[in-house]
Amino acid sequence: MEIGLAVGGAFLSSALNVLFERLAPQGELLKMFQRQKHDFHLLEKLRRTLCGFRAVLSDAENKQASNPDVTQWLNELRDAVDSAENLMEKINYEVLRVKVEGQHQSHAEASNQQVSDLNLCLSDEFFLNIKEKLEGTTKTLEELEKQIGRLGLKDYLVSGKQETRVPSTSLVNDSDIFGRQNEIEFLVDHLLSVDADGKTYSVIPIVGMAGVGKTTLAKAVYNNEKVKDHFNLTAWFCVSEPYDASRITKGLLEEIGSSNLMLDNNFNQLQIKLKESLKGKKFLIVLDDVWNDNYLEWVELINPFAQGEIGSKIIVTTRKKSVAMTMGNEQISMDTLSSDVSWSLFERHAFDNMDPKEHLGHVEVGKQIAAKCKGLPLALKTIAGLLRSKSEIEEWRRILTSEIWELPDNGILPTLMLSYNDLPVHLKQCFSYCAIFPKDYPFNKEQVIQLWIANGLVQRLQKDKIIEDSGNQYFLELRSRSLFERVPSSFQGGTEKFLMHDLVNDLAQVTSSRLCINLEDNKGSDMVGRCRHLSYSRGYNGDFEKLKPLYKLEQLRTLLPINDNYHLSLSKRVLHNILPTLTSLRALSLSGYNIKELPYDLFIKLKLLRFLDLSEAEIKKLPDSICVLYNLETLLLSSCEFLEELPQQMEKLINLRHLDVSSTSRLKMPLHLSKLKSLHVLLGAKFLLGDRSGSTMEDLGKLHNLYGSLSILELQNVADRREALKANMRGKEPIEKLSLEWSESIADSSQIERDILGELYPNPNIKELEINGYRGTNFPNWLADHSFSELVELSLSNCKDCYSLPALGQLPSLKFLSISGMHQITEVTEEFYGSSSSKKPFNSLERLEFDEMLEWKQWHVLGNGEEFPILQKLSIVNCPMLIGKLPENLCSLTSLIISNCPELNLETPIQLSSLKKFEVEGSPKVGVLFDDAEPFLSQLQGVKQIVKLWISDCQSLSSLPFSSLPNTLKEIKIKHCGKLKLESSVGDMISIASNMFLENLELEKCDSINEISAELVPQARYLTVKSCNNLTGLLIPNGTEELQIECCENLEILSVAQMTSLLTLYVRKCEKLKSLPEHMKELLPSLKELKLHNCPEIESFPEGVLPFSLEVLWIWDCKKLVNGRKEWGLQRLPCLTKLYIKHDGSDEEIPASENWELPSSIRTLSIINLKTLSSQVLKSLTSLESLHTSKLPQIQSLLEEGLPSSLSVLILDDHDELHSLPTEGLRRLTSLQRLEIISCDQFKSIPESALPSSLSELTIWHCPNLQSLQVKRKPSSLSKLDILYCPKLQNLPVKGMPSSISELDISECPLLEPLLEFEKGDYWPNISHIPTIEIGDEYL
Repeated sequence: MEIGLAVGGAFLSSALNVLFERLAPQGELLKMFQRQKHDFHLLEKLRRTLCGFRAVLSDAENKQASNPDVTQWLNELRDAVDSAENLMEKINYEVLRVKVEGQHQSHAEASNQQVSDLNLCLSDEFFLNIKEKLEGTTKTLEELEKQIGRLGLKDYLVSGKQETRVPSTSLVNDSDIFGRQNEIEFLVDHLLSVDADGKTYSVIPIVGMAGVGKTTLAKAVYNNEKVKDHFNLTAWFCVSEPYDASRITKGLLEEIGSSNLMLDNNFNQLQIKLKESLKGKKFLIVLDDVWNDNYLEWVELINPFAQGEIGSKIIVTTRKKSVAMTMGNEQISMDTLSSDVSWSLFERHAFDNMDPKEHLGHVEVGKQIAAKCKGLPLALKTIAGLLRSKSEIEEWRRILTSEIWELPDNGILPTLMLSYNDLPVHLKQCFSYCAIFPKDYPFNKEQVIQLWIANGLVQRLQKDKIIEDSGNQYFLELRSRSLFERVPSSFQGGTEKFLMHDLVNDLAQVTSSRLCINLEDNKGSDMVGRCRHLSYSRGYNGDFEKLKPLYKLEQLRTLLPINDNYHLSLSKRVLHNILPTLTSLRALSLSGYNIKELPYDLFIKLKLLRFLDLSEAEIKKLPDSICVLYNLETLLLSSCEFLEELPQQMEKLINLRHLDVSSTSRLKMPLHLSKLKSLHVLLGAKFLLGDRSGSTMEDLGKLHNLYGSLSILELQNVADRREALKANMRGKEPIEKLSLEWSESIADSSQIERDILGELYPNPNIKELEINGYRGTNFPNWLADHSFSELVELSLSNCKDCYSLPALGQLPSLKFLSISGMHQITEVTEEFYGSSSSKKPFNSLERLEFDEMLEWKQWHVLGNGEEFPILQKLSIVNCPMLIGKLPENLCSLTSLIISNCPELNLETPIQLSSLKKFEVEGSPKVGVLFDDAEPFLSQLQGVKQIVKLWISDCQSLSSLPFSSLPNTLKEIKIKHCGKLKLESSVGDMISIASNMFLENLELEKCDSINEISAELVPQARYLTVKSCNNLTGLLIPNGTEELQIECCENLEILSVAQMTSLLTLYVRKCEKLKSLPEHMKELLPSLKELKLHNCPEIESFPEGVLPFSLEVLWIWDCKKLVNGRKEWGLQRLPCLTKLYIKHDGSDEEIPASENWELPSSIRTLSIINLKTLSSQVLKSLTSLESLHTSKLPQIQSLLEEGLPSSLSVLILDDHDELHSLPTEGLRRLTSLQRLEIISCDQFKSIPESALPSSLSELTIWHCPNLQSLQVKRKPSSLSKLDILYCPKLQNLPVKGMPSSISELDISECPLLEPLLEFEKGDYWPNISHIPTIEIGDEYL
């Protein structure tokens, strides 16, 4: 690919920086060599050689695209430098090891002494081992150094930025402007207005990523007739790079039409000339493609603009938010185009030479290509322009399957490359690293920063700041340049996620020189062998086969699983055999795997690790060997729910800066964490106070590195306020979530506990606060302090002695408030809203929950109705004494849940104009929350946006006139309302039919309902009726697509009056129902699925035939119906493909002259306990693909007589008569791929030649008498063998196992499993090659 830009060089630069740091003249490593008089000159020689490379690196990067020899030289140099870096890191590790072990030993011998660095010695054996490698690496680098002159590489450190963009012009093609009308109108209005501040001119920046249409928007308004008439003078200049104020000024003068530009590049004279030209004129100037964000240079450039007339405007287009912030307050941010607009733009350019209506195939492919451009106008126009000259659809398909940057003669990537070239080196390497993520993958900002740090890509910017602050600054800079875009959070409290536009991801792939890749995107390529940083998606089978190509990939630096599939298994062969060979790893994530134990040797091998993520693992303890990771900087253990303790020698991790133990409920916080001198960030700390743990508030006070969440448990063990004060909670600024918990209380300790809580006043930066089990009678005043301006979530639970709530109403940012288990609260008074102020109480609250407030009787509301102005969700649960009113004006409320509040009685309806979900449970009121039914109906009628209505356990509710409910309703669920009756008038019938159509209607345990029909219930797509014990008749309403009737013990009549669109009918446990609806064939012409379970009185189908549309039929435990099966007439159903029958074995043989016929269309058949099923019936099913049989006494003869040859799946289940498979019966099934033998208690063996050659999957479950599987002729296509609970099985035919087998799963086979033990069992050498092995629920 011909792009004359630096590619992959940023990583080379980073590696050189690490080496220079290690080889610094005053560095510890060189001192160690000097001290022991070893080959110090080797390191000096290495450093000098590397200096020569750094000098020419920039020139080499610029020349590589035009000179293949330079490209090859750079690749070889990168490999050599990586080897040198690894070598230096291993030497440095040894220095650290000797130092740490020496200090640890010294501490053990005399705790007051410290080992002197002067006494540290590396062993002669280590030096001899390293010398040869050092000499070899240096020799390679010297050979590469000799080639510098031959390649013509020059010595300079920084190349000037190359101008690669063709300058833009102001000319616009109106037909090219799509989907930007709103932006054009806004910008035109802004240009024609006069700023209120009276300034001469204002600057309007247009910001967005490359190719998004910034210049096109500027052109559109620049050429607008109103705009041209409004300004006396207009000028357009493309600034681009490199920035040159003289060139810009001269260019503007040329645009204005100024003569006498003989001033050449005298900047002063040019500025004076521009000042004179603009004086007293209202001007519009467009500066396109600006990169320079230096404020002083900008001020210098625009000095002449102040001479213009008031109302003058300057439009600046830029990719960098920093430029926009430098130049103007109000900016226009450009987003990508919608899919519809994208297609319109693409169609305009691609179909210029053909009619889309006559080329529908091209249109179909074209829409997929347009979607691939992800709304980027530059890409849409470029690729459409490429396609307009290609008439063959195959050429279009070739473009569709190509990567966009591989397309010939397109300017997309060079345009994007401008963004990359403008980056400083440290940002280039961080951006290129993100090529590790596949397209459309939302990545976590914190994780990315930690990975950058682990790979040495981040330098600390200020001594008083932690390195994460520098990484965060890097990230924000890349985001400000439109290279990262934020993914809107879909749930509250969600982690901030970002992604790269597909074309930006393409750019990262190129600039990383494919050193950073995703495994799935590069399957089968040689990229895996060359890469340094690798991501992959976790799989469901242990991931051995997926990760096998990484074996001995010694140059790999990052290994990162990335998808959101958690609690998956990881193969032991990965943990024990593959990972230990990746000796250069700096960053390793095993997050999301349910690993129970880590190999002891793993961390001894991965000694260079700096980042280790074990979050979500199921480990109980970490191996002690983790303490030899002296380079480890970040250790993530969040959500390791089973983790109980950390290793005792954690203080050996002398470089550990970041430790996350959040959501580790069983972990005891060790005291020795205070000995981790480098620890800057401790997330999720949990302090268990008292004798059991030994932790004290003073210990907590000494920790200044707590971040994120902090839990303090067993606070009843704190003696008094003086001890609480030692925790220094006010000083713990980085804590965002604080949990304070008491588990028991001493008698009469209320005042002590209040004093203690008073001293636990957290820093005002707190965002989430939980207080649980507090036994004071009231809360300290700090809880309501409005200085908690960041507090978003507050939970007060089980504070059982508190008799009043704190004044929380003036907390400015509080969004979620939960109050539960406060048994002494009898009233929520006006104090709850806080002192009167100009702000409405609970101004930011979105969700409010009350639960288990056993004595709460009254809720005092403010008279003005201004409380809770944006409350969206209100839940009141288990408040049995609550009587009083609720706030009357909840105009923003979308969800109201009231459960088990039997005394709650609303006198008048409340304002719920935005309510979408209304749920009431356990109200004994006739009108559900009202003493009378009318107010409840009035309440519902006033809710004009309601979508869901759930009413449960309201035993006094006797009627609910559906016709009067809002027609916005989509779901109604009514359960356990024993007095509810369905009644309707003629007027209601018309109203129901015309106004309301529900998605879902459920009626359950409403025993007063005796009839259901279209006149009584609204139309519903899904209608469910359960356990309505007095229901006797149901007339299927028109419009219902799925009807489910269960446990209606008195239902006798199921009918349909007119043709309906019913698709699915499911009837279960209706023991008095004798027949299905008459005329089903005509009145249910769309029925596709019929399920009948436990309907013993149904004898036959109506008129002996079912609807011809039927595809799926279930008949389970319908005795009379099955015994009359010869009358079913199923052979007349042309669409029937699935048939499931379960009987009790009472069926009798049907005479041959009256044979039971099934349609040949059936593809799936399940027969349970039908003893008269004949081989003749089965053989007639010529399309049968899947057969499941169970409890058939005739199974042996059925297998021997033969099954349909079309069969691909056979499941033999619960056959006591099955002892063995017939020798010939199955071998004739030449299409059989899957065979399952389940719960056949007498099944003992499989004969030598019983299995068909086509078989690919064999499953044997719960066969307690199976003893042998010595099948000599194994199917050559067998890929999966799955055996579960066969306690007598002693052997497997492992020696002749076909090479095709890819999955072996053996569980609960106690005699067999020892033979399969990982690396120890007798069978292991014969099975170790199988990609997926699962033994005893563990992947090997």
